[in-house]
Amino acid sequence: MNSFRFRKILRLASVAVLAASSSLFAEVQTVARLRAGAAKVDITPAQSELTIATDSIRDRLYVRAIYVEEGTASAVLVAVDSGGIGDDVITDAINRSSAATGCPAANYVISATHTHSGGQGPAMTRVITQAIVSAVNAAKAKLAPARIGYGTAELDLNVNRDLFNAKQEWRQGPNPAGASDKTLSVVTFVGEDDVPIGVYMNYAMHPINFYLSGVVSADFPGDAARYVEELFDDRTVALFTQGASGDQNPRLGYTPPYSTNSFRQGLPPSPLTIGPPKPLPEANSQQGFNPATASAGRPAVPAEHLEVYHKVLKRVSDYVTMLGHMIGSTAVRVMREDTRYKESAAIWAGQETFTVPGRTRLDLDNPARENVFPGYKDGPDVSIKVGLLRIGDIHFVSVNGEVYTNIWLKLKAAAPASQTVFVTLANGRANSGYIYSDDAYHHLSFQVIGSRLQPGHAEGKIISTALQLMERSR
Repeated sequence: MNSFRFRKILRLASVAVLAASSSLFAEVQTVARLRAGAAKVDITPAQSELTIATDSIRDRLYVRAIYVEEGTASAVLVAVDSGGIGDDVITDAINRSSAATGCPAANYVISATHTHSGGQGPAMTRVITQAIVSAVNAAKAKLAPARIGYGTAELDLNVNRDLFNAKQEWRQGPNPAGASDKTLSVVTFVGEDDVPIGVYMNYAMHPINFYLSGVVSADFPGDAARYVEELFDDRTVALFTQGASGDQNPRLGYTPPYSTNSFRQGLPPSPLTIGPPKPLPEANSQQGFNPATASAGRPAVPAEHLEVYHKVLKRVSDYVTMLGHMIGSTAVRVMREDTRYKESAAIWAGQETFTVPGRTRLDLDNPARENVFPGYKDGPDVSIKVGLLRIGDIHFVSVNGEVYTNIWLKLKAAAPASQTVFVTLANGRANSGYIYSDDAYHHLSFQVIGSRLQPGHAEGKIISTALQLMERSR
């Protein structure tokens, strides 16, 4: 080959390399950097709003929000210290917030922490609605470059609560042999200073520790969030969300000395003993404890019982703190040691609503609590909403109800994505009651017999819908 021809080939090759490099550079430049912001708004009722003299406020309740943006796409994650959030609140809050921020309504995941000791009533509903809008606006105003990462850890804090006991009765109680997912999932949005902007924790466990005890509290979700926030000098906002907690309680939630069962039943507290506990009224009768009635008729604690009352609440509070610190400290370890972070993450969202056959109990005039088959007739169809918010490789699957563990475990086994967070009590409230798994249809626990779902329909439809959304997101 002569020198002229060689130089010509070399020039052509150089041009090709430069063109390829320019094309690659242009492609990289079109990938937008992820940005995130986070904020929280206090929704704690005032002490003067508590109508019972011996009631108290243990800790603050919040709406916490993370706003995420990638190029022209955006998404919103919200956690509310509330037992649940109705469709009216969700619709109003999302419509107002979407109009203000420009984030599409389908790209919101708003869920309740499910604390059983939060504020209630129409006034609180209005407060929550406005707080969601304010928290999301404030989070967007703080948008800054961020990296996103996902990690998990195992935490043995929860336990299945559908118990067929030694007396061959169905009762709510710790059932270590029952299905239980111990996974704590953690999604972290980290700023350029390596401090988390927002932390999204997900674990399956009912916050029932202060239920009907006269205490306003965010329970362990609040303690977990507060632990993370204080550890980073309140430069981060930490959200706690529920996984498949429909059949999950704190392992010691019904175990002395960490139980407030006597208060829930309107009984005076009694000294702790080693012997078998006295049976509670709901265990002696087919017609049992009614939460609404108990809440409405709950009296002030008599003066002669106050000392024991406060001792019990102190022990329960210590347990709640332990649960929160275990979740929070584990989340921090995960985000520091077991998480890889990315600067770019495309955003996609979709939702599907479907109906399944419903049923109506035959004992509605005097409903049984548990351990009774009430009989059913066909009822109105039940509407269930399943959503998917995908941020990069992380899939947030949401369901608007309290879902049993085995539904989630089957979905997780079938899902093509390993980085999946299952968020329940999200984007409204299904008219179903508990969404029990197919294998639990024969349980005479209060969750199953009170559910409006006919057996054999919800589980498969939830799983198939979530999988279809995942496929569409690809």
